[in-house]
Amino acid sequence: MPKAVARALEQRAETPRIFKRDGKMLIEYGERSVAPLAPVFFEPELILEQMHGAGIDHAVLSVSIPGVDWLGAEHGEDVAEAANEETASIVGRYPDRFSGLATVPLQAPERAAEVLRRSVALGLKGAMIYSNVAGAHLDEPSRRVFFDAASSLDVAVMLHPTYPLCAPSMMAGGMIEMTGFLVDTTTATLRLVFDGLFERHPDFKFIVPHAGSLIPYFVGRIDHFGRVQRPGSTGAITGPASDHIRKLYVDTVSEWPPAVRLCCDFFGVDRIMHGTDHPFWPMALGPRLLGQLELSAEDRAKIEHKNAARVFQIQLPAIKVV
Repeated sequence: MPKAVARALEQRAETPRIFKRDGKMLIEYGERSVAPLAPVFFEPELILEQMHGAGIDHAVLSVSIPGVDWLGAEHGEDVAEAANEETASIVGRYPDRFSGLATVPLQAPERAAEVLRRSVALGLKGAMIYSNVAGAHLDEPSRRVFFDAASSLDVAVMLHPTYPLCAPSMMAGGMIEMTGFLVDTTTATLRLVFDGLFERHPDFKFIVPHAGSLIPYFVGRIDHFGRVQRPGSTGAITGPASDHIRKLYVDTVSEWPPAVRLCCDFFGVDRIMHGTDHPFWPMALGPRLLGQLELSAEDRAKIEHKNAARVFQIQLPAIKVV
């Protein structure tokens, strides 16, 4: 949570906003979705402590939700620039421990493309975007300019859930975080696929969190309706949707080994990266899950670090063999 983003959210009277209650700082993403903002959101040294405890050598930092999408276009650009400069400064202080992703004002796609270009020049490795843009869809035609820019820069774009469009139907128990987030990332990803993201950019590096969200579990259904309901069911893409979906990258955040094994079977080990979803999940859950997968040494190395080093273009220190 960069300081500039926190200041902007503290100034808001409506959600998303940051406010204090009983001396504690809280972030309200939307109705029935409030979380504490612990110091670890702000202090990289505290992140390093938790990395040490979890046995993680290097982490890719990204800007926590809701980013800057809810701000006016010019204000959003200014806050994004300040946030990205702060992220780049943290990386500069700890280059062997951190890489960073930018945040961008996708409510203003041309500005978002320019912010991405400037952030890459600062040394950031791409951008993290959110599953909707202040309630609007990622696949609106005006936003193609941002994805075009990411492709031309050959940098990764990572998706993360934000307050979901389906929240009104998820107001029971913890269903917004438990289910709504995954519905939102699934819908956002499929809309981009059906809009022809991989038709326009076959090698696009798009990362879907939480073990591919819900997508791996119903790919057969997607292809079925793509066959029987044409034209229009899966857009105007060439070939079955599964051929496009296999180009996605996913992480391991699930705490359920069978889900990651399915990702290995469908996407292939070369497209899976270790993730933690810290600070929303305890950091140590990620490495513990890898130990439950019974991977070969080579496959584990790919998921632990090789794939991320390739996708994010991270130069890892040489490993001494003794």
